[in-house]
Amino acid sequence: MASERTKTARELRKQKMVRIVALVACCALLLTAVLPYIASSLFY
Repeated sequence: MASERTKTARELRKQKMVRIVALVACCALLLTAVLPYIASSLFY
């Protein structure tokens, strides 16, 4: 029973990490997509 609890806790932690990594990846993609437009609007 305790092993089940630790297993689910580990899985939840894993899901949390996956979500954080996915969020960071999305932010990076958005930045790389938007950054050229921001830079061009600043310099021109």
